[in-house]
Amino acid sequence: MPNKTPAGHAGSANRRFRRRWLPLAAVAAILFLSAFALRPDDQDAEDASKAAIQHFWDIYHGNDYAQIPQVQMELDRAIANDPQNPTLFALLGATHFWHIGEAARDATPKDPALAEDLPQAVDNFAKALDLDYYTKHFLGYVNDDHLPGYLGITTVHLGQFANDPALIAKGDQTLDFAAYQFPEFNNFNRWAAHNADFRDTATYQKALDSLWQGIDACIGGAIDRNHPDIKPYLNLLTSVGRKKACWWNGDLAPYSFEGYMLNLGNGLVKAGQVDAARIVYNNARYAANYNTWPYRGVLESIAASDLNARAALYTDDNPQNDPPLGVPNRGCSYCHATAPER
Repeated sequence: MPNKTPAGHAGSANRRFRRRWLPLAAVAAILFLSAFALRPDDQDAEDASKAAIQHFWDIYHGNDYAQIPQVQMELDRAIANDPQNPTLFALLGATHFWHIGEAARDATPKDPALAEDLPQAVDNFAKALDLDYYTKHFLGYVNDDHLPGYLGITTVHLGQFANDPALIAKGDQTLDFAAYQFPEFNNFNRWAAHNADFRDTATYQKALDSLWQGIDACIGGAIDRNHPDIKPYLNLLTSVGRKKACWWNGDLAPYSFEGYMLNLGNGLVKAGQVDAARIVYNNARYAANYNTWPYRGVLESIAASDLNARAALYTDDNPQNDPPLGVPNRGCSYCHATAPER
């Protein structure tokens, strides 16, 4: 015969159940809500990340090299509380690349931090790339294909400093992949990785050809390498999408067009192609913001000089007298800075 519980006993049991478990449920609810009460800390971390990122761009565009250590500390603190943010690692890598790339500006010539800059740049760009490519993102997120270029160029430079051919080859492999992904931008990094190589080497020829490939990607065709006038392609100017990397007034590198033409012109002079170089220097003047470029005096001084004599300096046996391929002792500022040096 089935055991039946009297209705009164059932009601009593239910009341005991409620007395016993409702307080526990209330505690659980409080703990559940407490998790959301912790979100202000998450908001604090997000705010700190945004502040560090903004400060980086303020000094980068403001040409304030002396503030690099301060921004590095802010980025490090932000990373400690926001370790899945690829932008923080990317910008920290950029501070190290900027620091070593313009070491002549360092107030302490024997700054011990300089010795760690390239390894730190490689490490942080690698972390940023790993997070950017292999972690979950919100719907519609577009991966930042600048990062393989930064990782590749810093890896090559680290290999060059360490005289490590295997590391150089690893960086070159990354750069080839980067240029395939984002040719309009990363062909410049492939150039910059080897522009100091001797002019008759295969690596220098590949580097110079990378600059041509970058332009070809930008115009959707093949530019005349003997008469590389950009004027017929100015109608392609855009401020959106990947092609914006080809032009001027970008939000990240406002003078990248002028810097690109300076590098290509100088690279052609190094290769002995002086006539084409003159046309390329003149291309820089097509930029609507050319007159506000803080470093335009460097390009104008070179363009007005004896370019044949400049070309001859690359053919002797003394690499110490080779003119630089960009702005002397500057690596980042002449494309990114919107203000004179501080």
